[in-house]
Amino acid sequence: MQALLGCFLFFWDISPNYLAIDEKFAGAAWVGQMEANFLGKTTKKDNRAPEDSFVKSQSDFSEFDPWTAWAYKPRTISLLLIGTCLLVWASGALDPERTKTNDVVTSVKRGVWAMIAVYLAYSLLQAPSTVLIRPHPAIWRLVHGMAVVYLSALTFLLFQNRDDARQFMKFLHPALGVQLPERSYSADCRIYVPENPESRFNNVYETLFDEFVLAHIFGWWGKAIMIRNQALLWVLSIGFELMELTFRHMLPNFNECWWDSIILDILICNWFGIWAGMRTVRYFDGKTYEWVGLSRQPNIIGKVKRTLGQFTPARWDKDEWHPLLGPWRFIQVLFLCVVFMTVELNTFFLKFCLWIPPRNPFIVYRLVLWWLIAIPTIREYNTYLQDRYAFSI
Repeated sequence: MQALLGCFLFFWDISPNYLAIDEKFAGAAWVGQMEANFLGKTTKKDNRAPEDSFVKSQSDFSEFDPWTAWAYKPRTISLLLIGTCLLVWASGALDPERTKTNDVVTSVKRGVWAMIAVYLAYSLLQAPSTVLIRPHPAIWRLVHGMAVVYLSALTFLLFQNRDDARQFMKFLHPALGVQLPERSYSADCRIYVPENPESRFNNVYETLFDEFVLAHIFGWWGKAIMIRNQALLWVLSIGFELMELTFRHMLPNFNECWWDSIILDILICNWFGIWAGMRTVRYFDGKTYEWVGLSRQPNIIGKVKRTLGQFTPARWDKDEWHPLLGPWRFIQVLFLCVVFMTVELNTFFLKFCLWIPPRNPFIVYRLVLWWLIAIPTIREYNTYLQDRYAFSI
């Protein structure tokens, strides 16, 4: 109880300092004048008392739609009280008899998950905001917190030896920690197998219905939406195939047949994912963004469309990379490509070193987390490059 009280007092102490700042920033972003409002207000010295700043942030809510303004008002104290009650209930402090039967491992697991939940709740309220405001700025603050948790977990694994790290994965999923046979895709590269009575194209069918086919298509669709540059996407696509050739002596499943690597991966799966992604980019690029509040929609259909539209971008900016603009810009874009291929390569190395099967949900969770991390990261990196170019002009 003393630890919970200390946590409560800690949040209580820091929360008033951030209420006005976060909500003022969110309000400016919502009306599409984030940069102008933020720069205009921070260049002047603010001599107002904290109470005056809080009142000013409350007045900014008049710019929101009346039906959704509640979602952008500060709720730090309310969420703190609710979170504290949930922690007390989940810890079993109100019912000690219920937790007596728990062994040490179960108690440690529950404690670690509770620590992660507390930090994510803190990130939801107080983490730095990004340039993204849809569907809500708090969502991207939560993603920032999840990225820090993932980084902390990798740091912990870095200080373990290989066997201990593999056994540690059992605490996360009971099916892990067991050595798995790695599949080699180049054992038989024949397209036509005449001695197979069931299917003479069995090698092609097995490759087509592999789980990595869908991963290729949806992965490149997501990358196309983030990068929005077809030439750069093809550089990444061909570059990763070269990475597979480079590390095929270390990872058995990088050994692929020529038709699998060139035809199926590059010319079919990657091409289709890039094509679909660029079609999505052109669709959003051609839209007219004139957002009307939920309360001003004339009928139920309009309100439903506006609600679903909250999960689409507030505006669509073209990401101009210009890798041939100069030597320094070429290095900056090349750095992006290196980071991208390193993240993709780590998926296979972690899977191989930690004995994680391809169909284990942890693979999917990691890819989704990295996709969420990459969305604001690439957006802010491109904004940084364009702002530096505009400033130099």
